[in-house]
Amino acid sequence: MSAEMAAATSDHVPRTDKLGNENYVRIIDVRKEFDGFVAVDSVNLSIRKGEIFALLGGSGCGKSTLLRCLAGFEKPTSGKIELDGQIINDLQPYDRPINMMFQSYALFPHMTVEQNIAFGLKQDGMAKDAIARRVEEMLGIVQMNKFAKRKPHQLSGGQQQRVALARSLAKSPKLLLLDEPMGALDKKLRSQMQLELVNIIERLGVTCVMVTHDQEEAMNMAHRIALMDAGHIRQVGTPDEIYEQPTSRFAAEFVGSLNVIEGKVEEDEADFVTIRSDALPDSVYIGHGISGFEGQQVAFAVRPEKVTISKDEPVQKHNKAQGIVEDIAYFGSHSVYHVRLPSGFKIMAHFANRKRWASENFTWNDQVWVSWGDDAGVVLTT
Repeated sequence: MSAEMAAATSDHVPRTDKLGNENYVRIIDVRKEFDGFVAVDSVNLSIRKGEIFALLGGSGCGKSTLLRCLAGFEKPTSGKIELDGQIINDLQPYDRPINMMFQSYALFPHMTVEQNIAFGLKQDGMAKDAIARRVEEMLGIVQMNKFAKRKPHQLSGGQQQRVALARSLAKSPKLLLLDEPMGALDKKLRSQMQLELVNIIERLGVTCVMVTHDQEEAMNMAHRIALMDAGHIRQVGTPDEIYEQPTSRFAAEFVGSLNVIEGKVEEDEADFVTIRSDALPDSVYIGHGISGFEGQQVAFAVRPEKVTISKDEPVQKHNKAQGIVEDIAYFGSHSVYHVRLPSGFKIMAHFANRKRWASENFTWNDQVWVSWGDDAGVVLTT
């Protein structure tokens, strides 16, 4: 995990105080097949009114197919989709109270900004003066009033995205779908636009489902995240739950960087557990009980930012090892040190660069100690 992602789980917390009906959007046993290939496999989800919900996963995991089923571009092979109490499986895309913002923005190049925003309203036969008022309102919300007469090619990527958002929101949809919304933006603009987009969506109280493969984007924008793999939902939770309390090794390894130490449960007590691993000179000590048994094969997972690196031996009794700095990844605000232990196992340790030069801390081939707290990691059995 980068410093930015770590910050996203703490500095920006989407508001939940205005969320409504827990079953505003219901996806019930939805399955989608293409010529015998199962793209979405028995997915069940409930999304609250006003929630920003992210479908996160790698290429081919089924997230875009599920989004297209919500939009009406694909019809589920089986299962039901409900929106605000109405089953929408058989509704055509244009009959659904849903708008979708595509990664490419899909703005009409021959139309001005205001004409793009007004397009859907005109299609619905809204009165001319009502359209003008709504367009003016949307231009104000996305701060694009002074660009109303420009064509899309005269706008920056971030400005085009604001126009696409305004067009999507102009008809006051019950559900807004975002398909890789930041994919066309550079990293700095992407970070800025993530917060802008969240603020606009939360201000209007729109329910939103977004698809992304970008972990930081999902962490930064969503109230909750569904982690998808091979058509299945592997875990649903808030960003901090997904990051800090993964329920499987897949979930733990997909989001952020991770040290995974294989071993067996050595002592299994009510208030502590020890895990014996060939990677470490001593047993891993866990300061709480787990749902396991002695002799069980498990994986202990600890994030690099939970691992401390020092030149002096830590005073703690457990969870420490000495090794040699073999690799260094410099990220400006912090560095990640790859420390090789006598067993050959490499462990990553995150270190904040508080000094002017990172090399003043540790450098290649330094002998160092790595350590972590007894509640720093999680024990994974699947």
